[in-house]
Amino acid sequence: MAQFVITPINENRAKRWEKVYGRTELPVKYALPHLACTQRWGDVPVYYLDSAAVPAALLDRLATFEARRAGISYQEARLAVRREWLIRADECQPARQVMTTPTAVSWQPAFPFLQQVPLRPSRRSQPRARFI
Repeated sequence: MAQFVITPINENRAKRWEKVYGRTELPVKYALPHLACTQRWGDVPVYYLDSAAVPAALLDRLATFEARRAGISYQEARLAVRREWLIRADECQPARQVMTTPTAVSWQPAFPFLQQVPLRPSRRSQPRARFI
């Protein structure tokens, strides 16, 4: 699956991103910005942060930031951040695709707890007892 990242347009914005996000390159869900009607900015083109591609620590950091900014509880902010986080498209370079190296196929079983469950021998392999 393709992953897209965005970077800030200038050095001042990069410093702000470092302060808020702790990085200057953010993964986004889509390559093109979408027009969104936001309460803060009005109708602006935005990118959606790919919350599955960022570490949980960053999402917690954004939830803390949003709770302080909006004056809501941390739990509400955490749900909102995990649902969607908007980044103004006019504050960043156009999204570019990141080349991901294919990872090795994981041969770990889908249910690792099954390795701990003792398996019984099949009943079909044992001869049936006949009762007369």
